[in-house]
Amino acid sequence: MPIELPKGKRLAFCVTFDLDAWSIFLRMRAVGLLREGNYGPINFSRGEFGIVTGIPRIVKLLDKYGIKATFFTPGVIADTYPEMVRDLHTRGHEIAHHGYFHECPASLTENEEVESFEKGIRAIVNATGERPVGYRVPFEIPRANELSPRTVQLLIKLGFKYISQHMGPYDFRVSKVRDGDVYHTDRPPEFGKEVNLLNIPVNELEEDDLAYFLGESTFYPKLDAASKVFEIWKMDFDYAYENEPGGFFALVLHPECTGRAYRMVLLEEFIQYVLRKPEVWPCRMVDLANCWKD
Repeated sequence: MPIELPKGKRLAFCVTFDLDAWSIFLRMRAVGLLREGNYGPINFSRGEFGIVTGIPRIVKLLDKYGIKATFFTPGVIADTYPEMVRDLHTRGHEIAHHGYFHECPASLTENEEVESFEKGIRAIVNATGERPVGYRVPFEIPRANELSPRTVQLLIKLGFKYISQHMGPYDFRVSKVRDGDVYHTDRPPEFGKEVNLLNIPVNELEEDDLAYFLGESTFYPKLDAASKVFEIWKMDFDYAYENEPGGFFALVLHPECTGRAYRMVLLEEFIQYVLRKPEVWPCRMVDLANCWKD
């Protein structure tokens, strides 16, 4: 098996956060998805809440249970709040790449994509002293979170170990990224080759913003009861624990969403539930990637 978890551990448990704050809203405005009048101090404060209130609540909870998380951080957030990012890193959390201004690679020219990666790396290095080795593609309507034809090779060139994305044929297993696929509308696709980059997939069902934040126009409810979200997460986790030994279960959270009071209660209850399983290994995504054995 390519992934070898520590002895006595059956399933890895990764708590991850997309530290978007207000960057996603400003990016949407930059590409014309929000009119100037639709974005100001009120909407900005929605993202700022995640930094000022959400992060302290989250850090306190993670410390309580000894969990080290992965924070996918846009470079502009690291440049704006370097002390906060440095503190997360000092506490042992992983700081991973999430674009510079929450931009989707598919929307960028080649030069823009290179600049986005390099600026994001510099921002994280300036805040933490350490280069990121993990990357998650930022969500950008209408392109969603999609790669450009150049992204995978650029990640390899820049020394990244893994991408955490909605890609690959698995939900609870790490695999190598396949690069060079060509998709046709009139004949079967042409599949590329596996490359030296790992994919740690994420599942929409374990994302907080789909349950708590996005509105009816996206076909997701804008507000879900904690009990409903807990039940979905619990059933998925239970399935992975029983049926995917050597795999992992990951949460994809956002401080501006999960940092709200009742959602923090839900997160703590879920962490308590997971940690009752004796063979669970809480870890950062970089730790999981380091378990890969060729």
